[in-house]
Amino acid sequence: MISLFFLSFLLLTFLWNLYYAAHWNKRLAVTLDFLQDFVYAGEQAEMTEQIENRKKLVLPILEVAFHVDKRLSFHDCENTSVSDFTYKRDIFALLGYQRITRKLTLNCPRRGCYRIGQSYLTAFSLLYHRRFSIEIPADTQLYVYAARTNVTDILMTCQRLTGSIQCAKRLYEDPFAYSSIREYTVTDPMKTINWKASARTGELMVNTFESTHMEKVLLFLDVEDNGILKYEYLTEDAISVAASLAQKMITQGMEVGLCTNITRTRDADQIMHTYLSPASGQKQLAAIERLLAEHRSDVKVLPLPALLHSLDQQADLPQDMIKIFISKNAIQNHSAIEAFTGREQQAVWVVPCPRKEPCPVQTSGNIRLILREVTDI
Repeated sequence: MISLFFLSFLLLTFLWNLYYAAHWNKRLAVTLDFLQDFVYAGEQAEMTEQIENRKKLVLPILEVAFHVDKRLSFHDCENTSVSDFTYKRDIFALLGYQRITRKLTLNCPRRGCYRIGQSYLTAFSLLYHRRFSIEIPADTQLYVYAARTNVTDILMTCQRLTGSIQCAKRLYEDPFAYSSIREYTVTDPMKTINWKASARTGELMVNTFESTHMEKVLLFLDVEDNGILKYEYLTEDAISVAASLAQKMITQGMEVGLCTNITRTRDADQIMHTYLSPASGQKQLAAIERLLAEHRSDVKVLPLPALLHSLDQQADLPQDMIKIFISKNAIQNHSAIEAFTGREQQAVWVVPCPRKEPCPVQTSGNIRLILREVTDI
């Protein structure tokens, strides 16, 4: 009798394990999603981890695992480990037709584009004799934009070369730069009539606006760091300067472009550069921020002299733009920058350098040199 009971128990356990192995992952959904599209370096981001069991079968133990770039860290270090990635493993117990959502907080100390491509689910059979695992694709990403830095001294140096300048010469009227009201003439369009003022005076009156001249600014960012001694912190400061200048100038209504030896390909045989023509608006700022966030220090880049030489061949390059160079490689790029700028054009060159180390070059009078002493943290 005892043997029969024992055999029945083993048979039921075997059949249950077969059924569980075939159905545990049916109608089981896992969703990983960052709650923000972007944050700035040094801030925190949040993501949700949602598991939904859309069947009657109970899952007493379900392990959900995924990994992110090790430059990100979870605020709650429970069930996490760090090696080549930051690994996160959480344990759930799911009843039938149950959904569980957890919110996770991540620390984002460094610029980058971070993606989660898959998650891994693990369940166990009755009495934990067998282990079942599957991989579920995930598609979520977070941009960590370059940290903001103080660029007041650079903006003050560029003050006469940048900005939206209200001028007497009528280039075009800015509908947001209101000036005054005057009497209507036959050459005025109907849309400029101020009907309230016309009703008060009994005569047609029109609004007049200031004329605005929009300056074009092109930022030349050099991220090359191929020397024997690596100065990654100087490159990061250069990227922060470019991002901060772009944000300040676009916020002021200027047209800002970016030319950089950051490449968008991981192919070592295709060393390219990126050129974003000057434009205004938040869409342009987002394009610049994302490009700067995607740069990785392990990708080989085109030297700045070669980049400037290739730009000389472009006939569509605006000639009335203001040039701002951002490069720590003073000796290598000195001659190329002066040749590209010429003797008659004004330009600004921002040089991030280690603290208390003098800059080894001097520029001609039309290029204003700004040294930024940076401390390695």
